[in-house]
Amino acid sequence: MKTLCITSIFTACIALATPAFALSEREGQDIYQRGLYLEAIEYWKKAAAAGDAGSAYRLSEEYFDAKIVGRDIELAIRYLMQAAEKDEPRALTDLASMYDYGTGVAQDRARAAELYLRAAKLGMPAAMFNIASMLETGEGVAQDKIEAYKFYLLSRELGFAPFARKALEELGNEMSPEQVAAAESRADNFIPGLN
Repeated sequence: MKTLCITSIFTACIALATPAFALSEREGQDIYQRGLYLEAIEYWKKAAAAGDAGSAYRLSEEYFDAKIVGRDIELAIRYLMQAAEKDEPRALTDLASMYDYGTGVAQDRARAAELYLRAAKLGMPAAMFNIASMLETGEGVAQDKIEAYKFYLLSRELGFAPFARKALEELGNEMSPEQVAAAESRADNFIPGLN
């Protein structure tokens, strides 16, 4: 019986020595929602340092929005880049937007298109709409109306309905029925993370 007790104590000690969970954005969000803002930011810093892309993204928001900490665009961009390297869709979209408009970085429409497309392929509705717009006009990326229509369709289904409806109507008027059918087929077969 003593052996079982010692084994149980040993097992308990090992369990206490190992973290019960990995550092994550969600845990930091729980801290933040309890009103412990600075503690949440410190938590996200540890989680980001440990490789959590979501925490890096949240830090980028905090340093850009400057609600709790002072605005630091450079630091916000570094955290965005860290999260984007791990294909965090929100970070890819926000970083793309910064390149799109030249906010804190040199304007680079080609880089913006590349990042929007990565996020769109992961299922990010805002990125889908933005890359569709760029594909439609050929700004920053080769013009491709079929792909543009596909991403407008997908963005409409995922929450950008008012904007996408108008864009689909206008673009659809410039396309043949075969082109529209091809775009619809691509949208029907779209699987986030695989296309």
